[in-house]
Amino acid sequence: MKYRELGSTGLQVSALGFGAMRLPMTAIDGKPVVDDEIAIPLLQKAVELGINYFDTAWFYGGGDSPRVVGAALAGVRDKVLISTKLPLYLLNSPGDFDDYLKRSLELMGLEYVDFIHFHSLSYKQWREKILPLGLIDRAEKAKSDGLMRHLSFSFHSDEDKMGELIDTGAFSSILGQYNLVDRRNEELFAYAKSKGVGTMVMGPLLGGNLTDGGLELVRRMGSGATCAAEMALRFVWGLPSVDIVLSGMNTMEQLEQNVRFADAADFVGAEERLALIERSLELAEMNDLVCTGCDYCNVCPEGVRPSRIFTLYQRHHVWELTESVRRMIAARGPRDKWAEPTVCTECGECAAHCPQKIDIPCELKRVWPILQGL
Repeated sequence: MKYRELGSTGLQVSALGFGAMRLPMTAIDGKPVVDDEIAIPLLQKAVELGINYFDTAWFYGGGDSPRVVGAALAGVRDKVLISTKLPLYLLNSPGDFDDYLKRSLELMGLEYVDFIHFHSLSYKQWREKILPLGLIDRAEKAKSDGLMRHLSFSFHSDEDKMGELIDTGAFSSILGQYNLVDRRNEELFAYAKSKGVGTMVMGPLLGGNLTDGGLELVRRMGSGATCAAEMALRFVWGLPSVDIVLSGMNTMEQLEQNVRFADAADFVGAEERLALIERSLELAEMNDLVCTGCDYCNVCPEGVRPSRIFTLYQRHHVWELTESVRRMIAARGPRDKWAEPTVCTECGECAAHCPQKIDIPCELKRVWPILQGL
């Protein structure tokens, strides 16, 4: 495993971090929960293989991810860095920061957390919530009380304003999306690096969509990588301003594979990187629906699951995986309402949760007939 210094924190972080959003799930009494029998050995194996940064959030894994992360890492607490995120949409008073931090620590079974992120922070929220509620002061008090070590934020939008938040000096690091298809944060990461702010990347595989391209995508990109995951991860690691790349691994095979890639010294060189960028720009012109598959939109009371539908559309439209899309659509059972956007009432609840600001009801009307016609 390779390690890099995280901004000006003085901390050495593994080049590959473990994103605990997509841990394997099961059900207990009909309630979705993280599958401890699979997830805990997976997280512990990650430590054995050199990963020292683990990232979770309040509602990951149906709210169960923080518990499992804490339980899995309790025996190696002094060897790892643990990050969680506070749900900004639930912080409506100054005391809410303290409450959710305390509840998060209790859920994880920890005395302190290394990183607290304001989850999916926008510049508007900075002006209208963070500042008026004095949440930075609350975070500083929590630091002095030994409940947290570093304040950070994740973001999905307003990238043109994020530099102003970096300039406040309040944050030790930032977490944003970056991959072959979506390079919009490239300059922002370079700016953060110049200011001594740590840079963390999420979505290096575009929510798994890039790996779905398989060897055919590697061929189309003109890469010498052994698989799409290697190509995509090495591309992100090749950006000098990136300190750590988070990957949401949910099988031992994925974990061991990604660690092998991280252990390799031959990150993408300048010439190969330029060639990949040129080809990714060509692909980006085809990608008229930039859904990352985060599933935040899956709140439909009618049971429609927009992210599943959009994933199928991307696999067909961008990566030409049409046969696999046909099979997935055909395999739907009679009660699989997730792919029945015809029942959509256009209430807009899904769109309100979308970090990418997609007009989901409108896009469902557009892409579903295309998929039905395959």
